[in-house]
Amino acid sequence: MEKYSKLLDLIDKDLLYQHVETLSQWERLTGEEEAEKAVDYIIKELQKLPIQHDRFQFDGYFSDPIHGQVSVIAPKKLDIRAKARSFGLHLPQGIKGNVIYDFDSEKNRSVNGPADRFEKMKGKIVVSWDYYEDYVKKIESAGALGLIHIWPSKEGAIHEETVGTVWGTPTIENVDQLTKIPVVGINYYDGLKLLELMQDEVVTVVLKTIVKNGIKRVSLPVATISGEMDEYILVSGHYDSWHKGATDNATANALMLELARLFSTKPCKRGIKIAWWPGHSNGRYAGSAWFCDHFWQEINEQCMAHINIDFPGTKGNVNVVPRSTSLENAQLLKDIITSYTEKEPSRFEYLPRGADQSFWGTNIPIHLMMKYEPIEDEKIYQTPGGNWWWHTEEDLLDKVDFHLLVRDTGIHLGLVDELANVNILPVNLLNFITTSRKIMNELDKSSDEAFDFNIIHQSFDNLNEVMQELSGREVLDPNKYNKLLKTIGGSLNRLKFSYSSKYDYDNTFPFRPYPGLAKVKDTYRSNTLPEEFLFSMTLFIRQRNRVKNEIKEIIEEIKRYLA
Repeated sequence: MEKYSKLLDLIDKDLLYQHVETLSQWERLTGEEEAEKAVDYIIKELQKLPIQHDRFQFDGYFSDPIHGQVSVIAPKKLDIRAKARSFGLHLPQGIKGNVIYDFDSEKNRSVNGPADRFEKMKGKIVVSWDYYEDYVKKIESAGALGLIHIWPSKEGAIHEETVGTVWGTPTIENVDQLTKIPVVGINYYDGLKLLELMQDEVVTVVLKTIVKNGIKRVSLPVATISGEMDEYILVSGHYDSWHKGATDNATANALMLELARLFSTKPCKRGIKIAWWPGHSNGRYAGSAWFCDHFWQEINEQCMAHINIDFPGTKGNVNVVPRSTSLENAQLLKDIITSYTEKEPSRFEYLPRGADQSFWGTNIPIHLMMKYEPIEDEKIYQTPGGNWWWHTEEDLLDKVDFHLLVRDTGIHLGLVDELANVNILPVNLLNFITTSRKIMNELDKSSDEAFDFNIIHQSFDNLNEVMQELSGREVLDPNKYNKLLKTIGGSLNRLKFSYSSKYDYDNTFPFRPYPGLAKVKDTYRSNTLPEEFLFSMTLFIRQRNRVKNEIKEIIEEIKRYLA
């Protein structure tokens, strides 16, 4: 614990403040002039250090929401404040239609529900509490004209958001999956007004959106700090923002610059790469996806851990919740967090679908990200960090708590230092298997009996048996063992956090661990149309084959090591 507290003294608090103050003066929408000014500043700061730095540039496809408008024209006239969603349909001329309320969205934020739930949306503008990408595509396919999303918590602000379904820049194979209906967000109070109006009469609205979609050339700065080995730790965070984004994500950008400064003169066993992503917000993780595409082989062979950083140092966010794949040694995270917060984390969470998690296709055994949130009694806003100003014009410098930012910088300093120098990677294979078996049991219990999980259960039993033998074996060659952990850890993480090819990306739909299998959760013949049940069964069988074969290959890899 003492070694972590000593690291805190190395942090230049004044410089940290300078970075945040400078970066948060600009509206850093990817590809726009002020975003490039932020990159200029990052590069200028890196030039002061004795390390390699690069400014990669690439063309990406981005979606900038400019304006949204909801105008009630019958039974009375009423204008409702709204914001268009990124990657929603550009429809400046507007579309007129009667609205329909999706009652099921009050409690069921999924695409399940009564068989006729979506049929009645055809030709209507849907009012809903749900806006997730799978839901948007579902109502689109049902023939809905558009979506008005009501934010579920009681802040007056309207949050910027996205309904982009494609991860990164689209390809010719998935570009047709982009959203084809207009989508806007309104706040809680205006939502209640609209719902009240809908109770007694047919309500007609005009829905307008202005969304600027197109190609931009953007910058991606990367700092590279060499280590004794070719292996490295990747630290990342997006520099783009909605509006001035002081806590999302200027604070993280400042933290990353301070890590670059501190490690630039500190010898480490492994190298450290620090990457500032563009396109997180209006490109659906376009920057991290581009980086993975263009450095896939290097990442696959040399990257031992990925740590993503998002809105540290946010006012009120005193609690730190570690998020991971469950493959890491949880005690390491507990020790580091406790040393800076003086209390153990109340829980661990799985990594979310977002946050630039573009690297499941590569063999990275450790993926980490800290979540910062208020104490439970004060968490009243349904935003990722629990703060009302998230993704709004009000995310300004006054929302930063610099005491917490120093703390959060210390946590990452300790974490990166540990991972860059530890002899044997802090991986807990048996815990990973235990959590995975629990997930499979839960999916089995909460889906139709036609979905046969027995093959999957047997595969995990076989894997557990060989993992027990591996865990009981003394490690004589750490480098050889770490290479094994990289190979099998990458495969295990890929199974648990993706369902597609290792060279491609899943869609952006809401995430559950083992996403290809998790799609059958709460799916029964009784609540699913026959065609959809057949489609779900087909996906399940293919994903079951994937799990069985990839676990078989992991077992063979371990046996070769043990031989």
